[in-house]
Amino acid sequence: MANNNRLLSLKLRTLIFGHPLATQNAEESKVGVLGGVPVFGSDIISSEGYAPDEILYVLLLAGSLGYAYVLKVSIAIVLLVISIFLVYRKAIQKYPEGGGSYTIAKAYLGENYGLIAGASLTLDYILTVAVSVSSAIENLTGIIPWLAPTEHKVLADCLVILFMAWVNLRGLKESARLFSIPVYLYISTLALLIGTGLVEILFHGITREAVATGQHIAVSSSGMTFFILARAFAGGTTALTGFEAVSNGVTAFKKPAQKGAIHTLLILGIIVSLGLIGLTYLAGSYHLVPAEGNTVLNQLGVIIFGRTIPYFILMGTAAAILVIASSTPYAGLPILLSLMARDGYAPRYFKNLGDRLVYSAGIWTLFIVSSVLIIVFHGDTHTMLPLYAIGVFISFSLTGLGLAKHTLQEKGEKWKSDFLIFCFGGIVSFLVLLIFIITKFTQGAWIILVIMPMLVIMFRGIRSIYSSEIRDLEVTPKAIDDFHKHVTKIKRRRAHVELSDYKNKIIVPVYDLNLIVLETLTYAYALTPQVTAVHVASDPNRTAKLLKHWALHHMEIPLEIVESPYRATVQDLLKYIDKVEKNGKFDTITVAIAEYVPEKIWQNLLHNQTGQLIKLMLLFRKRILVTSVPYHPVPKEAPLDTLEPQSRV
Repeated sequence: MANNNRLLSLKLRTLIFGHPLATQNAEESKVGVLGGVPVFGSDIISSEGYAPDEILYVLLLAGSLGYAYVLKVSIAIVLLVISIFLVYRKAIQKYPEGGGSYTIAKAYLGENYGLIAGASLTLDYILTVAVSVSSAIENLTGIIPWLAPTEHKVLADCLVILFMAWVNLRGLKESARLFSIPVYLYISTLALLIGTGLVEILFHGITREAVATGQHIAVSSSGMTFFILARAFAGGTTALTGFEAVSNGVTAFKKPAQKGAIHTLLILGIIVSLGLIGLTYLAGSYHLVPAEGNTVLNQLGVIIFGRTIPYFILMGTAAAILVIASSTPYAGLPILLSLMARDGYAPRYFKNLGDRLVYSAGIWTLFIVSSVLIIVFHGDTHTMLPLYAIGVFISFSLTGLGLAKHTLQEKGEKWKSDFLIFCFGGIVSFLVLLIFIITKFTQGAWIILVIMPMLVIMFRGIRSIYSSEIRDLEVTPKAIDDFHKHVTKIKRRRAHVELSDYKNKIIVPVYDLNLIVLETLTYAYALTPQVTAVHVASDPNRTAKLLKHWALHHMEIPLEIVESPYRATVQDLLKYIDKVEKNGKFDTITVAIAEYVPEKIWQNLLHNQTGQLIKLMLLFRKRILVTSVPYHPVPKEAPLDTLEPQSRV
């Protein structure tokens, strides 16, 4: 019955998420440049569509004079794009494991700056999902009136976010296949729009009919000011949101991964630069005025295409790409969290690959947090928008300045040109960040300045807890010596008893060799010599490390390695237990589970509770007994040498 239920569960899981992928096939699950553009570039590609609106909203404060500056502002943004591309190209070359701003800032500016970069990117990714999806649903309210009520809109937002999570849980290649058609169709139609518009202006000039479709505004008496230009520049840089994701996700590309990531970054930089210049030039030429419900893109579509098939394709794919833009965080944030987990700043389960070779825990976390954000802000895009883009410019600034500092210290070949490029990118990004904070502070930007320090404190707190646990559990020479003495003493006592006379088998699941494992093995061996330590090899590096430590300390308890090509730790352990049970040599089989008991209940959130899951799965197995061997850390205020080793049943 249990096997039938397990088989049904496996079939259902395969139907929903796809067949599990083996670790050895990891390279096949990665994407190339063509797949990398829609997976990592959907956010930045969608951003360029509304960047001209953000520029014109500000420039037109100076009246019609603003049209004379719109192209100049766009060119300045493109110079920043070039600089940021060069910055992140260097980041990818130096750090092929990914991590982008977090890795660079931590390496060259220090731990605190690395955590600030990690916190800013985490917030940016979460807000990207919430803003992109809520904006897409808002654009559909005119077509689908049912979405108009707030509760319906919030429900639709959460369902779309869940759908995006499901697609990404099926793997990067699945995401690339699904999103490639609308993304490339949007890029092609946008290129056709800009190309047709430029040809029309070149051969026919600006017709009165075209200009008449827009609104006319008066010339402002105040004229253009530096502050207006700075605000317009900052508003237009929203076209750069998502640029960071490629450098975070280098490991998601096929070999050579660095080359693929750099080529993807270059393609995205070209698409954004040409698209932004083309759209702003056309908008300025036709004197368009952006309005809610009638964007620059929509107005250009009507003027150039008319209400023909290309127009509807453009607007349809533009709406679709807003939803697809949320795929970029689903690809970027889990990889970032996995790197932070490896460094001890995030819960360890974020570094575990799921069935489809993606970081499932990070995807589920992004789904939950972004859904909560949608519910809290009632799915209102305008309420969340002031919080948007601040995080990404913090990361741009830290990456540029970090690499500039490193270049200045190393002074390698062509260091002066690199130093100038990195400084330009870092300083300009920092100035844009200041403009965002000043102009958006009262609209909600202050929330970011409150949440970010809280996240940094949380990251440091997690690292402190893990460091304390590692110190508590570290195997000491005395602990190993005591263990060997214990085994030797029991062996003498059992010298005249045949091994086959012992009918109770004890299996001890082992992840690492530490004090918890030693205590559990000590307890198990005191009951029976039929003890086997079992390690489920879901991570080859971890397995190699364990085998090395086991041999180094001359452990007398046999260690069995259970291969786990699909990283299904619990299921593979259960299969091993089934195999032992079928041998029929033992009257009972006991699974002794080593459990670390944190000082505070909430600290259990930092552990994946695998032991609890194993106990639950074995609850209804008649011939299988389960026992826990809890390990309580030594209180910090107690001297270590005054406490006896703990051994509990």
